[in-house]
Amino acid sequence: MLAAAVIAGGAAVPATVLVPVAAAHSVLVSVEPEDGATLDASPDQVALTFNEEINQMFASVAVTTGDDRTNLVVGEPSVEGETVTAEVDDLPDGAYTVGYRVTSADGHVVTGSSVFTVQSAAGAAGDPAGEVDDQADPAGNQIADETSGEATTGVNPALWVVAGLAVLLIGGAVVLLRRGR
Repeated sequence: MLAAAVIAGGAAVPATVLVPVAAAHSVLVSVEPEDGATLDASPDQVALTFNEEINQMFASVAVTTGDDRTNLVVGEPSVEGETVTAEVDDLPDGAYTVGYRVTSADGHVVTGSSVFTVQSAAGAAGDPAGEVDDQADPAGNQIADETSGEATTGVNPALWVVAGLAVLLIGGAVVLLRRGR
């Protein structure tokens, strides 16, 4: 009986480990302007595209500079399926951070940021305002995605639950078999 319990538990664990993650969180697929881009002129808007639909009621986008945390987005962002778009003011030369917080169709909150620089031809001729200040946003070198403060281990939480249940079942079988002797 113990051997049967161990074999059944041992067979269940690899099956759950090898199952593809069906309930993955929403992730940012692309951002315009691209992360780290240097633009010749101010963009009219920023656009964030995710891998699944975004809830219109819970989408916020902010475009700020390192020195001034005033949001330069004009109006509310618009959502069309997987894409969130936000109109921006005319941006002078400088470094900008695009911060976002959205709720995906599965209810998970996704936050992150991206950076870009506006450096017009006049700014490139020697105006230091067009240079990116690395101290302004040290985490802005790449897009940072998080999901509602959860630790991201890359393993589906349901897998941990199934593995824990398998350990409990095997342990319970061992206890019951020892009592029977």
